[in-house]
Amino acid sequence: MTARIRRSLWISPLFAVAACAYAPPNPADTARPAYQADLAACQTSGDAEAHRLVMSQGGYFLTYPISTWMLDRREVRKCMQGKGYTGDG
Repeated sequence: MTARIRRSLWISPLFAVAACAYAPPNPADTARPAYQADLAACQTSGDAEAHRLVMSQGGYFLTYPISTWMLDRREVRKCMQGKGYTGDG
């Protein structure tokens, strides 16, 4: 038996156990008014924080249209995760 096959036989049960242990996160109920209010608040604060970051850092300022969108998504996601939501938020 080659080393590659022996390694595969040794790792296979580990992958099987890991697959059984996976529990996907519960999706947020996006229709709830509380979710909509949290999302609106996070979008407002995320926009402001992304704008502040772009203006304060030269590398981001040079790519303003792209970096603002990228940082805005990141800040909104961080805010929603801080409020207890999972996923893209």
